[in-house]
Amino acid sequence: MLFSISRKLLILLVLLLAAVPALAQERTVGVIVNTDGAYDGYALFATLGDAAVYLMDNHGRIIHTWNIEETAGVTEAHLLENGNLVVVAGARDTVDTSLMPALYRSAGSIREYTWDSELVWEHQFIGAETHQHHAIDIMPNGSILVIAWDYHSLDEALAMGLDPQFVDTEFKDHPYLLPDIIIEIDPSTDEWVWQWDTWDHLVQDFDPDRPNYGRIAEHPQRIDINYQSYFLKGTTSGNEKGAGDWMHANSVSYNPELDQIVLSVRSFDEFWIIDHSLSTVKTASSAGDLLYRWGNPFAYMQGEGIGILLDALEDRQLFAQHDVHWIDAGLPGAGNILLFNNQNKIGTDEEHSSIMELKLPLRPDGSYDWSQETEIVWSYAADGFHSSYVSGVQRLPNGNTLITEGAHGRLIEVRPDGEVVWEFVNPKTRDGLLKQGDPTPARAGTGALNHLFRVHKYPLDYPGFEGKDMRPGERLID
Repeated sequence: MLFSISRKLLILLVLLLAAVPALAQERTVGVIVNTDGAYDGYALFATLGDAAVYLMDNHGRIIHTWNIEETAGVTEAHLLENGNLVVVAGARDTVDTSLMPALYRSAGSIREYTWDSELVWEHQFIGAETHQHHAIDIMPNGSILVIAWDYHSLDEALAMGLDPQFVDTEFKDHPYLLPDIIIEIDPSTDEWVWQWDTWDHLVQDFDPDRPNYGRIAEHPQRIDINYQSYFLKGTTSGNEKGAGDWMHANSVSYNPELDQIVLSVRSFDEFWIIDHSLSTVKTASSAGDLLYRWGNPFAYMQGEGIGILLDALEDRQLFAQHDVHWIDAGLPGAGNILLFNNQNKIGTDEEHSSIMELKLPLRPDGSYDWSQETEIVWSYAADGFHSSYVSGVQRLPNGNTLITEGAHGRLIEVRPDGEVVWEFVNPKTRDGLLKQGDPTPARAGTGALNHLFRVHKYPLDYPGFEGKDMRPGERLID
């Protein structure tokens, strides 16, 4: 009898030992960390270029799914207070894509869907005069701010003082210049109700016979048409997307208290702030010049050591940044600027990213004191934390910060002291689901990317969830 019991125990022990490798298998996708310190909300996300949008709880369970039909994929998604979903999606076949880089075939269309994925409204950018790309922002009045390319021929650019050396070198395969335009669209009328165009605020020191001639350093409120970040090999983040995509703006954010807009301009390694209170007519005048800019003084020929190229970059703070926005009223840090700084400084071997929270030199009247320093009031960085492209950041009501390390499909939520209290790695790629234990595609060098443009968390009591079935379903991956 004793022998029989011992034998049974031995068999049980062998089975348990055999199960240890499976139990101990490292989780590489899905929810990796979930602690009591995480903000209890729902994350809205879409794999970049995929046609499905998910709402997920902290445990990785899918609460709701939207299936976006007839699209080359979704870039980003916003949930409205009525429960509808607004997405940046791929243009339909009716849109002329002849001048559109392939990267942006998943843009060009702004759409609104019901909770049940029924199309409510759509605005497409048809033709090649303007084309929406990257990000949008939803304004309190329901209007939508859009970044779009404003196509200009090289003849037009040369007439504005573009140095012909750039045409002969960088522009030979890209016969157009694409400065960005910011458009406000009213979904109720489908009309453009306001706009601001970079083209109206250019300066150059190449041709004194042009009306926009001036010394760049004396006109920091204007944009140097001959600043070509990708042309300065090895000194700036560069623009590998092509010379036509001159600015590569990647986020836009509206501040209702100031009635101002901040634009992240990746190829200039800086952000610009403009005045939304002006009429469209006045935005085209000098009154519509930049209210403030920060990140890379070399873009307007200022900063220490400006006469020596590499030394001039000592004052540079931003490197291919994304998701520059004001922290909303009522949140910790309200009124400060929050952003994802993608790259490390020039001259270092280690690649890393960082999060910055900035206090700008704002005067009581809403103007900015350019003589005062912008203060970095909080930052986050960690070993191995790096995304060379896309990515985003969000301040949460409990003071934590949600970070989208987009290139690797990784989300982390960190406390103010930098402790990671929640972590999720997106298992969804455009080619299917990843397997537990596999490395994420971008880190493994494969093409089945799980990358995320940016992700937002919504509180459990968000008005858009009222009356909806919020029962959790299955996880994308266990």
